[in-house]
Amino acid sequence: MKRWSVLLGCFIGMGVATPALLLQPMGLFVKPVTAEFGWSRTAFSVILSGAALVNALILPLAGYLVDRFGARRVAAVGTTLGCASYAALSLAHSYGGFFALIALAVITGNLASYPAFMGLAQRWFDKRLGLALAITSTGIAVGVGGFSYLLTDSIARYGWRSAFQIAGATALVVGLANLVVLVRDNPGPIPEDERRDRAIDVAQDGHSLAEALRTRDFWLFAVSSLLVILAVVGTNFNLPALLSDRGATASRIASVVAIGSAGSLFGRLVTGVMLDRLPALVVAAIFFGGQAIGLLLLLGDARWALAAAFLLGLVQGAEIDFLGFVIARRFGRVAYARIFGTCFAITLIGAVLGPLVMASIYDRTGSYDLGLMLFPLLPIMALGLLWFARMSAEGAEGSADANG
Repeated sequence: MKRWSVLLGCFIGMGVATPALLLQPMGLFVKPVTAEFGWSRTAFSVILSGAALVNALILPLAGYLVDRFGARRVAAVGTTLGCASYAALSLAHSYGGFFALIALAVITGNLASYPAFMGLAQRWFDKRLGLALAITSTGIAVGVGGFSYLLTDSIARYGWRSAFQIAGATALVVGLANLVVLVRDNPGPIPEDERRDRAIDVAQDGHSLAEALRTRDFWLFAVSSLLVILAVVGTNFNLPALLSDRGATASRIASVVAIGSAGSLFGRLVTGVMLDRLPALVVAAIFFGGQAIGLLLLLGDARWALAAAFLLGLVQGAEIDFLGFVIARRFGRVAYARIFGTCFAITLIGAVLGPLVMASIYDRTGSYDLGLMLFPLLPIMALGLLWFARMSAEGAEGSADANG
């Protein structure tokens, strides 16, 4: 039963991690921060794109530290420093200062993020790996939903500076308590009940990072995820501003963001179950198709915003589970945190470009419509790339020779 309490700890840890606390809900700060400082939306998007770039650069290092020192110890440092840096955003009084504090929060906070908790989950689970990764990453969706309401209310009541302090303090208390009570490393073998073959300890098998980088599959996974994330992050980041431009109230916007988080929650859980039972390409086709439909719905009347947000949330939740699953199945567990962190870092180039591209389209055309017409092509392209990696994703040994 110990592995299930650790899995609960992974879930809670991801709920107060940097993506839930900072990167995804940051769109709620667009209007109040730009109004105070007089920045354009593109200028604000540059900060978030820069933060996403920093995020991408730090993930491989975070993965190395997790593999080297253990998830619990690294996450403790990341939770403390990341939450403190996030709260310090309330002290920003310049463009450079705001960017520097966000970069610091991302660098330190990512020590207690995907590499730590996804890596920890796959050290305890194998037979139900998809479900374990799904439950772990579901914490992000719950955290985004909770922090979105907390931040919306705090901004309305006390202003954006106090909102950073309130959310940062909340995440710090919850995160540290979780590490003390629930999170535990597993330096030994995977529990026998979780082994697909009880005679084989899969925790001792796998590729090194260098070996993974030399395969075709690694790059197909990375570029496919990049395209999906570019479209969904670029849209979701600008969604509060898009809805506000169409006359939506603050409560309506918060509801749409929360529905997107509910979609992400549902997508993560369902994806985990599906990945344990269905071919990975079939799972990807279902969710990537939903993403394209969601983007097109936003071209219509504002009444479709809830449905669109739900569909976009679905794929944002599914994508991380999918990537974590195929990385584990294809490349094994020995260097999982490093391989996953590196692959995920490459995909986050999409998170760097997406908000900037969409905001630039708005600044040039006065509307987000052009982006909403072009972005549906990206998940279709991503699915096409995965077609060539399908056999490798389902069997590492069978694809190793083919991919070199």
